Amino acid sequence: MNFNRLDHLYWLVPVVILLLLFKLIRRSRKNYFAHPLLFYLRGRLRPVLPLVHLPKLLERAALGALLIAVLDPVLPSADYLVMKQGLDILLILDLSSSMQEPMNPREAWLRRRLGIATKEKTRLDAVKEEITGFVQKRHNDRIGVVVFSENAYVVAPMTVDTSYLTQYLRMVDGKTLASEGQTAIGEGILTALQLASQQSRNNNRGASKGRLMIVLTDGENNTGRDVYMAIRKASEEGFRIHFIGVDVEKARDAPQLIAAVQATGGSYYDVRNAEELQQAYRDIDRLERGTYFTKERLAHVPHFYPFALAAALLLSASIALKAIPYFIEIS
Repeated sequence: MNFNRLDHLYWLVPVVILLLLFKLIRRSRKNYFAHPLLFYLRGRLRPVLPLVHLPKLLERAALGALLIAVLDPVLPSADYLVMKQGLDILLILDLSSSMQEPMNPREAWLRRRLGIATKEKTRLDAVKEEITGFVQKRHNDRIGVVVFSENAYVVAPMTVDTSYLTQYLRMVDGKTLASEGQTAIGEGILTALQLASQQSRNNNRGASKGRLMIVLTDGENNTGRDVYMAIRKASEEGFRIHFIGVDVEKARDAPQLIAAVQATGGSYYDVRNAEELQQAYRDIDRLERGTYFTKERLAHVPHFYPFALAAALLLSASIALKAIPYFIEIS
């Protein structure tokens, strides 16, 4: 603990010394009187127990606590449990080789045919752009990022630091998992579940609110662990899953995948261009809100309240005790 106003000691110390001197002088000049009745009661009087001085001790303790409060104590750092409106969100991003294809293949083909040379926006480019915009709007959510192709990897653990997430999202590109090419959606979901378990807030498994996965892919599951088992397990852990499929309406298992996703309480979006992708994220942003508790570490936290409160309580206790005849001192 540190003190911001140690300069107050320059006047506090002299004031305390003067008060003590005044009390000593007053006690030395105190007048006593005798009464004949005391002679007859002398044999019945018992020594005074130290407990009778408790009100004075409380007064001195109150004075000490008040002096500490006046010095403005602060804590170098402190953790606080803060309620925030937000969710636990896991972004699960497909980095298979097909994500390097143009987002709008028909328009790209027409431009090539007309001889228009331009850098085409890939599916991954469009996805990263929309994810970044989505993340920057979710200030109070804990968001983590998992990428997958044939295997899944954690890019960023769940955090409320949107600038940190944005930085890592920009680092993800087609070379991140260049050695892999197939699509293992189940691996991505199960890896995200493992991350959520490691960062669980209050052992809230099975909670029906506040936990969300957004899976974004452009292909059907063709390797890794069973995707339906992964979705079922995520639902059991209290996760809703929103599935954004980039032009995958022709996938063989699309109807089953849609049904499995909707069973978790989530939605399935089949997008074919950047505008539909943007609309999907707008819908999710509008629908998903929640409440959670998190710890925040603050620096230089004022800490005079406990001492001021203690001084008030101690002084109140002293006054209350003096109302009891036993604690009244008679000289």
